[in-house]
Amino acid sequence: MTHWTSIPPSMKLSWNASDSTPCSWVGVQCDSNHHHSHFVVSLNLSGFQILGQLGPEIAELTQLKSIDFSNNGFTGSIPSELGNCSLIEYLELSQNSFTGDIPESFGKLLNLRFINLYSNFMKGSIPEPLFRIPHLDTVWLDVNEINGSIPLNVGNMSEISSLWLYGNQLSGTIPSSIRNCTKLVELYLNDNEFVGDLPESLNNLEELMYLDVSNNSLEGTIQLGLGNFKQMDTLVLSFNYFSSGTPPGLGNCNSLTQLAAVRCRLTGPIPHSLGQLTQRTLLFLCENRLSGRIPPELGNLKSLNDLQLYNNQLEGEIPIELGLLSELQNLFLFTNRLDGSIPSDVGTCSTLTRLILKQNSLTGVVPEFLKNPNPLFVDLSNNRLTGPIPSSLVNLTNVTYIGLAMNRLTGLICGS
Repeated sequence: MTHWTSIPPSMKLSWNASDSTPCSWVGVQCDSNHHHSHFVVSLNLSGFQILGQLGPEIAELTQLKSIDFSNNGFTGSIPSELGNCSLIEYLELSQNSFTGDIPESFGKLLNLRFINLYSNFMKGSIPEPLFRIPHLDTVWLDVNEINGSIPLNVGNMSEISSLWLYGNQLSGTIPSSIRNCTKLVELYLNDNEFVGDLPESLNNLEELMYLDVSNNSLEGTIQLGLGNFKQMDTLVLSFNYFSSGTPPGLGNCNSLTQLAAVRCRLTGPIPHSLGQLTQRTLLFLCENRLSGRIPPELGNLKSLNDLQLYNNQLEGEIPIELGLLSELQNLFLFTNRLDGSIPSDVGTCSTLTRLILKQNSLTGVVPEFLKNPNPLFVDLSNNRLTGPIPSSLVNLTNVTYIGLAMNRLTGLICGS
């Protein structure tokens, strides 16, 4: 405690050096099974606004099983001596200002199940011994300045369910040994500098629900969804450099509710198989090089509330099935090569809040907008729409924006 420059009044009052044991101190828990030994087994000082460094004397608490020092003002490096607290199962040091490397000595914490270093200033690479700990369940190292590559022995973590490495400076490829992490549920690798292919071995992870690899420099073909992703809920592939079509196999991912693949150089048509994803709520395939028609099967996604396909090379008509989506809130199809008329049912969708179809070659009339109680943003500009502006659109009380410029509309704008 000599390294702590500021502690709150509650600790000052409670932490009395003249006490025979620290077991009554705030944030301290002792082993209730040994009434005479008074071993400290848990320290929970989360959010105590402590400032200063964590000193090597922490290692004197040899019976510690749980440490929570999150959300304080700790600075300096994490003492390597902490690796001598061999009984630790739970290590929570997030939201501080720790610097330096993750100690190699953490590899000695063979009982460790949970480690959270989120939101610090940790540097250096991930020590390989950390990934050799047999029963690790949760590893959160996100939002630091960690570099180097993911240790090749990542597959040793056969019990891991949650691995969050996002928001670092990690590089290299994603090791194919990750196939052995068969209990993995959450894998967040986004906002790093990973290169190479997305390993096909990810298809082995049958428990995986959340996969985010966005904002990297991944390339090659996406070979995901080869029948095994039955639990997948959220898949984010955006902002990479893939050179492939949208994998048709994703249609097998029955539980998928959110698929985002924005600006990642997808080519070719949108697979009709995506219409099998009946749980889908969000589909973002914008800013790619997609071509062909919008599959009418997307109308099967009855819970879809956000469909964004803008900035592609899609052509043909807007499927009338999209107008029948009863949950749809956002429909962004702008900057494509769509033609034909706007399905009349789009205007009667009572959940719609934003409809942006500008910069296409749409013809026919502006649909009537009825029964819409929401603040509505509509942009149909830069098309080839004809006929009058419907009075139902003008009379909507909640319209925040109507864009109709650069069309061939006739008649007056009149409201009642």
